[in-house]
Amino acid sequence: MKKINRSQKQNIQNNKISKHIETQISQTLFTKRFKAFAIDLFMIYTPILYIMTYIVLGNKEAFQENQWAIFFCVLLYGIIDSLFCCIASQTPGMRAQGLVLKNLNGENIYFLTALFRFFIWIFSLGFVFGFIFPFLRKDRKTFHDFICKTIIQLKSN
Repeated sequence: MKKINRSQKQNIQNNKISKHIETQISQTLFTKRFKAFAIDLFMIYTPILYIMTYIVLGNKEAFQENQWAIFFCVLLYGIIDSLFCCIASQTPGMRAQGLVLKNLNGENIYFLTALFRFFIWIFSLGFVFGFIFPFLRKDRKTFHDFICKTIIQLKSN
C-alpha cells in the first residue's frame, strides 16, 4: 500500500474544496439567471404585451385570437433582448443580478448570434429539454449557451 505524504493530502483536500466552490458558484449563477429572466419578463416583455393587447388591438379577446400578434410580441422581445446582449453584454435583468454574457473568448457576442441564441432558447423550452439540460451538467450550462458557445458569468468590477 502506497503512503500519501502531507502535500498530496493537502492537494486532495484543496481539489475537494475547489470542486465544492465551483458547484456553489454554478448554482448561484443558475439562481441569478432565473431572477434575471424574471426581471426581463416584467421590464421588457410585459410592456410589449400590454401595448399590443390594449393599444394596438384594443382588447384581450382580439389579442388571444390573433396568432400573428403573439408571434410579433415574441419576435420583438427576442430582437430587444438580442440588442441588449450584443451592445451591453447584458439585459436589464442581468445587470440587476451582476451577470454578463460573453463568448468563450471573453468578447461581446454579435447580434445574429444573440438572436440565434434566443430562438434556440425558445425551441429548447418548447420541447421541454431546455428545462432539463442544465441539471444534467455540472456547470449548469444551458442548451442555448452550449450551442452558441456563450457563457454567462458574474460581472467583474
